Amino acid sequence: DGIRDLVRSRGLGDVYKRQNLGFAYHETGQYKKEKKLYREAEKHFPNEHILVARQAILALSTGKTAHADYYINQLVSMLEERSYPEAAIYSNIGNIYWDAGILDKAEEYHRRTLSLEPEKSIRQNNLAFLLIDEELNVEEGLELVEKALDSEPDHYTYLDTRGWGLYKKGRYEEAVEVLEKAWELKPMYDHQVYLHLEEARKALAGQRGSP
Repeated sequence: DGIRDLVRSRGLGDVYKRQNLGFAYHETGQYKKEKKLYREAEKHFPNEHILVARQAILALSTGKTAHADYYINQLVSMLEERSYPEAAIYSNIGNIYWDAGILDKAEEYHRRTLSLEPEKSIRQNNLAFLLIDEELNVEEGLELVEKALDSEPDHYTYLDTRGWGLYKKGRYEEAVEVLEKAWELKPMYDHQVYLHLEEARKALAGQRGSP
């Protein structure tokens, strides 16, 4: 939620570059560089909620919960001013906790999101992917993504979620079949689908090569 809005706004290229660089700093543990980057970005893009979300993730990841609460509250205010529905706000908060590795809170917020929009396929898929990818409840995740696919059977990201769930269950042949379909249906290159498909293919090859 929110990325599509930014894509249509002025200065997106610069915001997106900073977001990606911040993500790279975060993943490599270069938190001081990440913090400096966001502070500089604030001067040029003071109202961009993606940067606020990244600051919340950084604060949570470094144990600064009071700072994290400040940024999360700031984010909520921004989204409310832009008339985001409550479910979308919860989804954004859930993603912050997910990216910070606080999985119980991530699950809590994504479940809240789904409870508000239980028939919306994107909500079903988001929770499903969290449960599958983090191995919190793979079986429930598969059940949820099946519901999402009932609504949109050719949605490549939902197929990716299902294929990844099958992989996690050790059903490698089925996983490869579903992930290959996701790969064929993608509108553009998707690195996550590529990685999932490669993992499933390797697992299937190893299974077939076993005595």
